[in-house]
Amino acid sequence: MSEDSKPDVGAEDKKPAGETITIRVRDQTGEETFFKVKKTTRMEKVFSTYAQRKGVQASALRFLLDGDRVDPNQTPGELDLEDQDMIDCMLEQQGGW
Repeated sequence: MSEDSKPDVGAEDKKPAGETITIRVRDQTGEETFFKVKKTTRMEKVFSTYAQRKGVQASALRFLLDGDRVDPNQTPGELDLEDQDMIDCMLEQQGGW
């Protein structure tokens, strides 16, 4: 029975070469972190992994693409991201005058 499921897995693996891309996330100091993701991966996964690596809460960070905030439910495909595209990460600022 496991042999019957193997062709299905193989068929899924035969996706176009452009399905996986590398996204760069740059913080305020200019340091870049690289993520290899599928175009169908929700950005929430990238954001939470990034926050974990930096040792901060994901809710304390804001992610921007060309100055616009990125919705965690969006995917790289929906955002038209290409290989090596960069997302800026900023610390959330509360309050002020």
